[in-house]
Amino acid sequence: MADSVETAVLEVSSEYKTSVMKKQDSKETDIMSNCSASLEGSVVASPSIESFSTLPDQDMSEFGLDSRDLQVKVDNPQKHLETLETYITFRITTRTSRAEFDETEYVVRRRYNDFVWLRQKLVDAFPTHLIPPLPGKHTLLAQLDRYSKEFIIARMALLHRFLNRVANHPVLSCNQSVKVFLTAKPSEFAIHRKSRQGLLGRMSSSFHNLAAVYMMRQRPAEFDQVRDYVATLGDKLLSVEKVSQRIQKERQDYLYELHQMHPIYTLWSASEPELSPALLAMASAVERNAQSQQHVLVTFTTTIAQPLKEYLLYIDAVKEALARRDSVQIEYELTVDDLKKKRIEKEQLMANEQQSVGASGGGFSLGGTSLWKSAGEMREDKLQKLAQSIPQLVKQVEENQDKVECANENLRADLERWHSEKKNDIKKLFLALANQQIKYYEQCLAAWEEVLPDIKGGDISSTQSKPVHVTS
Repeated sequence: MADSVETAVLEVSSEYKTSVMKKQDSKETDIMSNCSASLEGSVVASPSIESFSTLPDQDMSEFGLDSRDLQVKVDNPQKHLETLETYITFRITTRTSRAEFDETEYVVRRRYNDFVWLRQKLVDAFPTHLIPPLPGKHTLLAQLDRYSKEFIIARMALLHRFLNRVANHPVLSCNQSVKVFLTAKPSEFAIHRKSRQGLLGRMSSSFHNLAAVYMMRQRPAEFDQVRDYVATLGDKLLSVEKVSQRIQKERQDYLYELHQMHPIYTLWSASEPELSPALLAMASAVERNAQSQQHVLVTFTTTIAQPLKEYLLYIDAVKEALARRDSVQIEYELTVDDLKKKRIEKEQLMANEQQSVGASGGGFSLGGTSLWKSAGEMREDKLQKLAQSIPQLVKQVEENQDKVECANENLRADLERWHSEKKNDIKKLFLALANQQIKYYEQCLAAWEEVLPDIKGGDISSTQSKPVHVTS
């Protein structure tokens, strides 16, 4: 991009850089050996971690001191230019002490669509677990250019949080797709990505669609309460987000007015020398207030907008998990209904068999062979089929009942974990907002207190000088 200062992308990778790469010295070649290649073969140099960081300094320092057995970090975006598309990749650094990993540290590059693939794999493998959300493809900061610094930083922070939530989960983090995502080389990862959706994923999607048209008889009360709670929480957070956006707009207007006020005091001071110290002091205070206001506006996205957006997405993820759990219960209820119908049908056939005795022979015959079966023979065939299908349905009902119990337990554990995380995250959000406002008003107060003596001094000098002009 032409305005490299305004972009978060450090380096542009193009498939036409082959000739340039050949001219690099041996030192650069050694560096390139640790870099990832895109699926089409274009080589991307990975920038150093010191050159750009999209994560807070606290997160960066905690990564080195982390004692977890699986640590992941998302940083360093790069822009890739290819014949048919342009996209951003992110560096993913993984450190682990788990036995199932061959090495202790991995560095790979993944694009946003790869994260989408991973989440869908987790949904297919664990339909009754709460899968953390991804940032929306076009909803998050949609008004900004997708290659702008603000957009990429916001997306990267949410991708980092998504991957860490997966890594911290005792079940999701052990999935083979997670390991492939964190460790596979580009060619190997491309093979995994091209593999088609498994039978389990297609079945879960079918039952999820069925949940939209089939009404359950009775959902457990605890999950009804969760559904009501997340709906209420979503409404509250959405209201907070809307009000915050309005306040942000008012702050932008206020900052504009402050910028208009500063030159007024400056020009005024030039025309009235006696008031010049007080007017220049006022201009200085207004300028410092504008700087503090500008800082509040700049940090709005990371302090308020981004965390609120993430939790609105998380609420949608909870609703999706509840719907998938409902699908499992619907599957169980449909199997129970089918078993009841089969048993009723069997009882009716047996009752009809006892009532109708006698009329044998059936219908028209040719050469001693009946052209169609008699009613008794048809009844016997149906009874034989029912005798085979009913035990299978009984077994299926038992299996589906076990699935419902497992689904309830899985979702119950994940919801408990989510409530704990939510409490800490929302508390952290409110503390950050409070500290931001305290710092802002302290800076404004300090600016006015600093110029107060100059303003008072200007009043005294002007009042003392007035009699002198009169007597003259």
